[in-house]
Amino acid sequence: MAIPPPDDSSSLQRARERLYAPRALPNSRQEFRSPQDHSLPHRFENDPQESPLPRVGERHVRFAGIFFIGAFLFFMLAAAVAGYFFYIGGNTVSVDKISIDIQGPTTIAGGDTVPLSLTITNKNPVALNNATIEIYFPEGTRNADNVLEAYPRFVEDLGQLESGATITRSVKAVLFAGSGSTVTLLISLSYGASGSNAVFVKKLTYPITISSTPLSVSVETLTETVSGKQFPFTITVRSNATVPLNNVVLVGRFPFGFTVASSSLPMNNSSFFLGTLAPGATRIITLMGALTGQDKEQRVFHFTVGTAPAPGDTSLAVSYMTQEATLAITAPFIHTALTVNGNPLNNAVLAPGALQAITLSYGNTLSTNVTNAEVRVTLSGAAIDYGSVRADRGFYDSGTRTIVFSADADPAFASLSPGASGVSSFTFTTLPTNSITVSPLITFSVSVSGTRVGQTNVLESVANSSTYTARVTTEVGLTASSLYSSGPIKNIGPIPPQIGQTTTYTVLWNVQNSSSAVAGGVVTATLPSYVTYTGSTAGTGSIRYDSTTRTVTWNVGDLAQRASAQGFFQVSLTPSTTQRGSTPSVTGPASFSGHDRFAGVQVTASADPATTETKGDTGYVPANANVQ
Repeated sequence: MAIPPPDDSSSLQRARERLYAPRALPNSRQEFRSPQDHSLPHRFENDPQESPLPRVGERHVRFAGIFFIGAFLFFMLAAAVAGYFFYIGGNTVSVDKISIDIQGPTTIAGGDTVPLSLTITNKNPVALNNATIEIYFPEGTRNADNVLEAYPRFVEDLGQLESGATITRSVKAVLFAGSGSTVTLLISLSYGASGSNAVFVKKLTYPITISSTPLSVSVETLTETVSGKQFPFTITVRSNATVPLNNVVLVGRFPFGFTVASSSLPMNNSSFFLGTLAPGATRIITLMGALTGQDKEQRVFHFTVGTAPAPGDTSLAVSYMTQEATLAITAPFIHTALTVNGNPLNNAVLAPGALQAITLSYGNTLSTNVTNAEVRVTLSGAAIDYGSVRADRGFYDSGTRTIVFSADADPAFASLSPGASGVSSFTFTTLPTNSITVSPLITFSVSVSGTRVGQTNVLESVANSSTYTARVTTEVGLTASSLYSSGPIKNIGPIPPQIGQTTTYTVLWNVQNSSSAVAGGVVTATLPSYVTYTGSTAGTGSIRYDSTTRTVTWNVGDLAQRASAQGFFQVSLTPSTTQRGSTPSVTGPASFSGHDRFAGVQVTASADPATTETKGDTGYVPANANVQ
């Protein structure tokens, strides 16, 4: 056997060969083949006598399949659990598993008793704790057992409602509303659940239509009006009941700015007592009033019909129906304004016995022409001298005391284009107040009429009216004089007065009111430096003296119509040589001030100073007034 040549390769070389060999050998033993064996099989080829090593790809496929099967089983289990809790419910509570069935009428006549039957079923697998049922009724609902008692809601504590339990409750109420309206009942069931502090609520609504009411009210009026112009209401109350209704009352709620001018039935505040209405009977109330406000404002009127708790009472115990009426305030079609002596006329204060100049301004406020315009001013009151009325481009009808401005005297009134305006005037004289026996008030009633041409050329009559008032002040007369031998105070000293000697005089102030009552009348005057106030007084009211300002003040007080008052006080005079031959004043000029209660203004009067001329004394001699 031939001996192989020695292996002179390095260890590193042998390791490299083993590393890159196609098949790893189980050990480092070398197989030697004969030189005749030219075919050297590779270890990575199939060897029927040796098992092949497991492949990496096969190992991955087996793991993914196992994971997929586990995930599918987990999904199916989760779905089963979720389905159980969803369909079976477990221990959860759902409002969808609580049924509230309401049995009752859906259409009733107002004022009828409504019977309701509520059936509540708990379909949850657990009980409901502290269950409470509530029914909220609309405003005006009454108790079926006592129709005078309000019944805003029904409440009942149901306690615990077991799983599968059903309870039924009956509720009665009397509903009121307008005919054809629908009222809605709000029903709620509140409850708790075991293991939770939360309160759950199930809500639903129940609508009921009102087919008719025992009493109905309808209102007919304008949709728009001019501020200050009177307009009518026609209010019709009808009984729809099958039996007589007693103590029927109509109550009106009027908006701000509305004043009632007249009514066809007696009115207590804003209520009308209609008494008993037979079945099918009607009562019609006509109401006149005026509404004041700004242009484009809207006001709402409310009229409620019902019954009172007792005969003659105008308060509502039961309300059956409320009807509203909405009015819009619009600008006058032809705007007018009156001024007196250049000042606004309304609530003006005029002087008595004086000429008054009135100016009438007018203008078309419409967007269309107004033809045949006419303005009438009617005068009334006790303070006018009606014989002194004079109109410029107008006609004064003395029989009706009306001044008419129209196209007859002024062609401008024949047609007023949009925005057109003009001015007219008239004058009159106020009477002296001593000839007025009643309140010195003057009223000017202005009415405007014309024809408005609409956009479709349909003639339309338009009108407007307004009222102005003016007050005439009272006249207060004040006189000042001196007395020596007469009067309530005794005087001393020489007459005529002597230089260097003291003579006393009684000063008399007299106030006369001719017309309206005057409050807080006061007369004042300042004493000359050479006159001394003695302190003696008499007459009405009180008199005081201020030594600092040397002013005498007489508090007259109130003066009624035609009333007069007198005040007396004493002064002393010691003439000097410079006053020889003169009649010196013993007071300065006197002035009166008071408040005219009717006109609401201050009125004044004045008087000349009192002198040594004692014209009020019996046997007065003018020469006795001169200083000697």
